[in-house]
Amino acid sequence: MELICPVCSRSLTAELHRYVCAKGHSFDRAKSGYVNLLQKQKHRQRGDDADMAKARRSFLNAGYYQPLLDAVAAAAGQSVQIADIGCGEGWYSCGLLKSLQGQGIAAELTGIDISPEILRFAAARASAEGFAAQTNWAVASVNRLPFADASCDCIVNLFAPCEPAEFSRILKKNGLLLRAVPLERHLWELKAAVYDQPYENRPVCNAQEGFRLEQLRTITYPITVPHDDLQALFAMTPYIRKTAPEDIAKLTSRDSLTTTVSFGLLICRKK
Repeated sequence: MELICPVCSRSLTAELHRYVCAKGHSFDRAKSGYVNLLQKQKHRQRGDDADMAKARRSFLNAGYYQPLLDAVAAAAGQSVQIADIGCGEGWYSCGLLKSLQGQGIAAELTGIDISPEILRFAAARASAEGFAAQTNWAVASVNRLPFADASCDCIVNLFAPCEPAEFSRILKKNGLLLRAVPLERHLWELKAAVYDQPYENRPVCNAQEGFRLEQLRTITYPITVPHDDLQALFAMTPYIRKTAPEDIAKLTSRDSLTTTVSFGLLICRKK
């Protein structure tokens, strides 16, 4: 997918070390391959740091969430121009491209995330897996996506902020929105092992404004996670930032833990 300039909205041309538009606005391309299009003076940078990115890469590489990836790939159908909004370190993005490639579909994907650290991992993954030519990676806000109107066949939005007006803007007519949310008892046994009073999630499983819900797929199954992967799992969740050290320590003594993963995949169509 073609990126647009965050200053003037003209198309950006990818060069070896930068992206540049016809008006001369230029954005450096990091050595790993991503470009930062976030207007720093208008938006405070945040997002996952390098430690969270490493934890996510370690855990996802072990394949625990493969059923969700398979469901996303099946729902994507014949999509060619794909935007992964909140793409993280690229495991889902590259896995989706691999699945579509296996079906003879030459898709292109642009991954958007607010974290430069995590996009460094995503761009490196795409290069290592042979998808560098089919991918772009850009630091940008979900509130102002660097895409032209009606330029996208499919948006993938997994466990990430959703901005329906902006999603509707960039999707083509009848474009597809694939959203994943954690259901009520997702990782319940993990939370019960850490917290004295664990709480259920409160998922929103309705179609966003401007979209219709075609299908809600529920994906629930148990996983048994050994010690090292257990630490990575907890480190990649939002819980790591708001849990006391003494509670986190409750996991370090465990050799393994069996817990339930439970996802809702919302397959939505632009009205």
